[in-house]
Amino acid sequence: MWSSKSRSALTPSAAFSSKALAYLAPAETGSFLFNFVRGSWVALLVACLFQAVFFLSTANLFALGCIIIAWGLLSTQFLRSDMLHTYPLSSFLLLGFTATQFYFPLVFTTLEGKPVVFNLELPYQVFVHSSLSLLVLLLAHAIYRGLIRKPLSSPTSWLNHIGIFTPPADLQLWLMGLIGLGATVYAFFISPSVGWEVTGAASDKAIQGLIPFSYAPFFIPFGRMYGQTKDPSKRLVPMLVIFTVLLFVVSIGRNSRGAFMLGFTSVGFAFGFGLLLGIFKTRLFTLRNALLAGLGFLLITGPIADIGTAMVIVRNQRSKISNAELIELTLQAYQDKEAIHARRQYDNTTSDEWDERYLDNIFTARFSNLKFNDASLVQASKIGDQDKDMLTYTINYILGALPDPFLKALDINADKEAVYAVSFGDYLYAEAGGPPEALGGFRTGHFAGTGMAAFSWWYLFFLGVGMMPVFWLCDKLVTPARTENGEQSTGTSLRFSLCGLLAITAIFQFLPAESVAATATFLMRGWLQMIFLYVVIFQATRFISNVFEGPKKRGVARHVRVAQR
Repeated sequence: MWSSKSRSALTPSAAFSSKALAYLAPAETGSFLFNFVRGSWVALLVACLFQAVFFLSTANLFALGCIIIAWGLLSTQFLRSDMLHTYPLSSFLLLGFTATQFYFPLVFTTLEGKPVVFNLELPYQVFVHSSLSLLVLLLAHAIYRGLIRKPLSSPTSWLNHIGIFTPPADLQLWLMGLIGLGATVYAFFISPSVGWEVTGAASDKAIQGLIPFSYAPFFIPFGRMYGQTKDPSKRLVPMLVIFTVLLFVVSIGRNSRGAFMLGFTSVGFAFGFGLLLGIFKTRLFTLRNALLAGLGFLLITGPIADIGTAMVIVRNQRSKISNAELIELTLQAYQDKEAIHARRQYDNTTSDEWDERYLDNIFTARFSNLKFNDASLVQASKIGDQDKDMLTYTINYILGALPDPFLKALDINADKEAVYAVSFGDYLYAEAGGPPEALGGFRTGHFAGTGMAAFSWWYLFFLGVGMMPVFWLCDKLVTPARTENGEQSTGTSLRFSLCGLLAITAIFQFLPAESVAATATFLMRGWLQMIFLYVVIFQATRFISNVFEGPKKRGVARHVRVAQR
């Protein structure tokens, strides 16, 4: 503590500097959050220096300037302990947008020895739209904070009453994983039309909605985040290894790179977010962390990337042969390193009017491909702003999120099969003069291009308005941690719903979406459907868990009574 004498000796400039440092410091010096932000700036500045030296151009310098400003706004406003604890998942969503549209492209293109604006036809427009979108999102979040001071779910909320925040037992997570794995086998092996068609029977789509639960067992080591207090069993690691092998085989059989990787990124994001919040304690810069990071990087850029390319090589045959044959062909292609290299060379040199070439690594590209933004803006420029057909498609896409009985009751003619049989990228490409066979290719669009085509610059307004309730609903999946007596916990300050943790990758990647219509479909159906499916599977697994553990609990109680006698 300062004495009165030391306070008076503090000069105005020194006082200003202290206040500035207090504002800019995201967390207590030495904490993981503090070191993370500091380390992120070091990596960003090193990458910027590399880019400026080896890829000096006006467009690249403009991109670097936008990235520095974007990360500065995000890190000073949201990578702060108070913000992360008060508005956790909405802050994480903004972190995801800034990372995927600014930070990750810089880091990953630098690692691949490319400029940030590699293969971008409209680099200035890409970064102008991304920067304006970020400003709109920051403004929308500021309004949201002004309206909602305490966004987290209270202990008396209806979400608490239906079990959203009740910590599931470890056995429940294993049962969820098996149910999700069974749903995957049914949707892509037993009845493959369920997995590949965008519409179908409600029962089939409900089964398909259970697939994300496949990754539930991997959250057992992070039980503190959802209120579990017991330490994991010593048998957990070998059991997870066996389960991982099963998931890996199933993912190859369904020929899906994302099916294998995205679930594990959810676990990584959950652990990383737990570190930022102080739920887990570790030092960032240690030899063990460096070795783990190096091992992860080698796996992603080596064997995992190779198996992903092997899946692409055999993809054209997945509808002609059995799943067992598809697995065998994929493993054969994985062993043929020359074929993998040739395929990558082909992908990097061959292009058409819809060009998605940006990063070589197929997995890092999932989190940082600016070419989706660029390609959408290129096609939008061909058809002009406020295209009537694009506007109609967007409206029908929103209406298609409503249940069929509701549409029939209101006599709304929304052809779901026609609308959802193509992506926004497909429709935009076709409207801009693409071939008829473009429809159904499921090209990944970007809300900047599809927004300009449907609404012109008004898409930014719809984005900001739509995101405010999205922020609120995301934060509702978190509650203040409580002790058994109902008092505020003195340890972990937050308790996440496992439902929110399972969807944490979707939250991180909520933006960029293919269209600003994503906010409407999330509000009308996505969030409620996610809650409903989780409650159903939670209650079902709890019932099964109680049936299996009932005799064990009764036996323990009997031993306790005998000992007390």
